[in-house]
Amino acid sequence: MKLSLPLQGYFDLLKHPPGAKKFVCIHCGQPVSGLYRQISSTVLKIIDCDKCKKPADKYIEFEVLIILIDLILLSKPAYRHILYNSDCKNLWKIGCILILLEAYCFWTDAFRGITSITYRSHLNDPFLSEKGFYLSTVHFVAGFCLLYGFIYLFTRALHRTVPKVTNNGKTYPHMLLHGVILASIGKFLFIPIIIWRENSTETGMAIHIVLVLMYFVISLVQIHSVVSDCVRSRSCTIVILAFFVKAYFLTRVSGLLQQFV
Repeated sequence: MKLSLPLQGYFDLLKHPPGAKKFVCIHCGQPVSGLYRQISSTVLKIIDCDKCKKPADKYIEFEVLIILIDLILLSKPAYRHILYNSDCKNLWKIGCILILLEAYCFWTDAFRGITSITYRSHLNDPFLSEKGFYLSTVHFVAGFCLLYGFIYLFTRALHRTVPKVTNNGKTYPHMLLHGVILASIGKFLFIPIIIWRENSTETGMAIHIVLVLMYFVISLVQIHSVVSDCVRSRSCTIVILAFFVKAYFLTRVSGLLQQFV
């Protein structure tokens, strides 16, 4: 009988050779050789971590909905499970969807309450209108690349002990990229702006956008602390510094793009 785990089809567990310490404990980050021991064809026993003596990864017994709730609550163990112990093959697709979502909000002037940048043409030309959406997409692709690049650079400068290879064998830049995408999931909260934009004031939308961005920054700090294995205060400094420098350079990029509108 084939054993079927609750995460099958969503976040499959990584496949590693027996004895290779490529998984990590979700509580302390200590490398472990495995997450569970198969007692019988239908019974699993979760392996305890040698360092903290807690179950190495309790989420292998949880349904996906519970894991998503813990991700929303910014749980470090949930982040470690997704980043280190799961095979997130479709995480890049989530990143693409989020960039298109933000680009659509920008294109429809949903963000006009907190910025003066717009790519919507005043001419009633369908081609120019579609062109504005593509420019908005370029805007947010550039913003994502700048944010990732500055976080990486500031981490190298301020946290010199970052390993080239993380506990699960993947390179640090690769794991940091996955972390930035995972932190961006909170931007799905921009969807209510699209739905109720006509019934909201600019002040209300601006407050909504600021709250979503604050949630994004907090989740990015949590994930950076997990991936870089540093204290929250240092992660907070690195992320906020990267966020403001990215905003400065993105304003320059936006000025160049507005010339094509």
